[in-house]
Amino acid sequence: MKLFLTFAAKVSIAIGVVLGVFYGYIVLRKWQSYDFSWDFINNNINKQLSENIGDLLWGTIGIIFTFTTTLFLFITFKEQREQLRVTKEQSDKARFETTYFNILGMLKQVQDTVNTNISSNYNHTSARNIIEYYNNFRNLYTTNLKSNKNLADFTSSFNPIEANNASLEQLQGLLATEYENYVKSIDCNVGYMFRYIFNTLKFVIDDEYNKKDIKARDRYLNLLQAQLSNEELCLIFYDAISEYGKNKEGEYYFREILDTTHFLENIDSSFLLDRKHYKLYPHTIFKFLNRDEIKKVLPLQ
Repeated sequence: MKLFLTFAAKVSIAIGVVLGVFYGYIVLRKWQSYDFSWDFINNNINKQLSENIGDLLWGTIGIIFTFTTTLFLFITFKEQREQLRVTKEQSDKARFETTYFNILGMLKQVQDTVNTNISSNYNHTSARNIIEYYNNFRNLYTTNLKSNKNLADFTSSFNPIEANNASLEQLQGLLATEYENYVKSIDCNVGYMFRYIFNTLKFVIDDEYNKKDIKARDRYLNLLQAQLSNEELCLIFYDAISEYGKNKEGEYYFREILDTTHFLENIDSSFLLDRKHYKLYPHTIFKFLNRDEIKKVLPLQ
């Protein structure tokens, strides 16, 4: 559009210049007392044309230059508006990044506080940090597989490639119960770390700049993901499918965000309670999936 308007303005100027030269030629001829005439036009018409050609050309030139000026004003307005848009985007991006990197910087404090809470409740947690906290959950799950026949039978028969909604709901229910029972038995406050992660994710995906540039959004999320260990990612994985991951409306909104942004895609499968549990995040293309499993990943609606 801009190129077309610029071209039109240049053409208008060229036409105006040609007509201006022509008008100057006529004035000069008149000044030298030469009659302007065209042999093929009737003498009466020729006389009228000779007398009014100057006014006609000057009026035409005026219109052309007015049109050209309008075009250039319009082009200038569009360029200024585009510049303002770019400046605003740069300002918004700078403001977002300042806040975001402050949030990332505070994450280490949150992790340290969680580890302190866990270690100070060692009599309940039998753990000194978040890594041992998750490993204790894994060990408890393995023990329960041996004692809980329903859990063991379902786990062994579950096929993620052929799983339907009913079997996925059953799997989620069993795992959520295991996780919730563990958290209640420990009675140690680690939930605010998950809330911190959730609000950080929300801050990134709700930013207007990141809505327009998904690649930029993913880069910011990757920076957050890189601050978390496999054990922390796995805790987030199971926390988001439990009652603790629901919002006020009773929806698993935390899991939805994790799934649609592929936030957990880099989890090492050996850290999950069971590799087959990846199916609980149907839109995430985990890095450990094979070709057949990737084919079954649901496309985002």
